[in-house]
Amino acid sequence: MDLEERVADSMRLLKEFLDHGRRLVPTDARLLTMAYDGVSTFSLGGKHLRSRLVHVSAGEVDQDGLYAATVFGACVDLLHGAFLIHDDIIDRDDLRRGLPTIHAAVRDEFGDSHLGDSIAIVAGDLGINGALQLLLNSELEDDLVRRGMKLLAAAAQETITGEILDVAHQADPHPEVEQVRLSNQLKTSEYSFGTPLKLGALAAGRDPAPMSPIAQELGCAYQAADDIAGAVGESTITGKSAAGDIIRGRATLMTIRMSAGFPVTPDQLAEIIRLVISEGDAHLARARLLIDGTTQDPGVREGLHQITNHIEGMLRTHA
Repeated sequence: MDLEERVADSMRLLKEFLDHGRRLVPTDARLLTMAYDGVSTFSLGGKHLRSRLVHVSAGEVDQDGLYAATVFGACVDLLHGAFLIHDDIIDRDDLRRGLPTIHAAVRDEFGDSHLGDSIAIVAGDLGINGALQLLLNSELEDDLVRRGMKLLAAAAQETITGEILDVAHQADPHPEVEQVRLSNQLKTSEYSFGTPLKLGALAAGRDPAPMSPIAQELGCAYQAADDIAGAVGESTITGKSAAGDIIRGRATLMTIRMSAGFPVTPDQLAEIIRLVISEGDAHLARARLLIDGTTQDPGVREGLHQITNHIEGMLRTHA
């Protein structure tokens, strides 16, 4: 299968949906334009990992199965873009992929931080609702729409719960590592890996359940890599503010191992990175065993292994 072309098809469908929604509004108000532009930028940009996972999991499909995977791929990337917009407000991040976040762009143009936060909140809401509307407006069979909707809604519920727990860490100066692991799992594993992989299986007419344990391990490893990047990653690589997690006092697998902010010595920092990489590697090892133990088609297994190898590389990007 031409994976790149299939992901591109999902993005074309998503762009058509967003452009159509914009045309339905009979005004060119500046803030409305900034909201729609922001949703488009953050859902159509990036590496499209989630859409890719849908197509990897779907495997060799055509006609109805291919159309279903294309729709599901568009939905998960739109949902992801919406969560990024909200996450940037919570984390007070002004940069995303090297570009101003919505709340920062509005704040800087209008000189009003509350206005920036307000527009970004409703822009994120626009994306979340749009992901569901895109699915409902598709030409998929009603039963498939319902099953897909249940997966997307469950993912949103779990992610929001995980984000609340993540925010709650800010009220606890010394959260336990297991609390951080739980919030990481809830806010990342399901919507970033579980739902895309299950939607891909659904598009192919397979039982989505076997994808759940694989997704959990991949999601935990991915978050470990993200936590390293958030603490020591360079802006030119991450597209975000350097050391943002440390500066903002976020509880991550990196920062909870730092007794008083940033480590005193390079050796201490290197040891913390090593521990987080080791934790990520353990999840990847379990993921590989699960992938090899499935009865999926060889192409699906190969695609899952490629994703696993990609996350392994991410873990070591900032070592």
